[in-house]
Amino acid sequence: MEIPGRRTIFDFACKVDGVLFGFDVKTKDLDTTSYSDGGVCAVGNLLKYMANDKGIFVIVEFGHNKSGTKNESRDIEYIRIAPFHTLPSNTYRIENLGTGQVRLNYTLNQVWDEIEWERSYPEFFDIFCELAVTHYKRVKSDADKRIQSIVEFKQNNYQHFKFGR
Repeated sequence: MEIPGRRTIFDFACKVDGVLFGFDVKTKDLDTTSYSDGGVCAVGNLLKYMANDKGIFVIVEFGHNKSGTKNESRDIEYIRIAPFHTLPSNTYRIENLGTGQVRLNYTLNQVWDEIEWERSYPEFFDIFCELAVTHYKRVKSDADKRIQSIVEFKQNNYQHFKFGR
């Protein structure tokens, strides 16, 4: 199958009855000392895939722990699969001054009982676009402050630099 768009936001894709499904596979180390950033993709790529390509973006999550019986192996504790647009609204966050990277605040397992399985794309877009606009307004303000800090640094003969708040 030809992959839509210039960039893919998924690990693998398929078409079922003419509907495009893209799957993002996440492996979640359940060790509490392990860090996961919850990274998904760029805001624009997500919206293009879902709106323009009419694709359904699906998160596949494998929760795993270090095996209690075998060295260097993992035991799968759970597998969860859900369409991205059905996740609780507080699950989504956007970071990064540039492209805006979509990240998840929670694992699928943590929000499993809160998933809104019947949420439509327009309902998702209402939630997500508000989050994106808020993000880009905030980073615009942050970028303006950083620009001003650099201008002042130049004006002060490169003597002392700091980003203003």
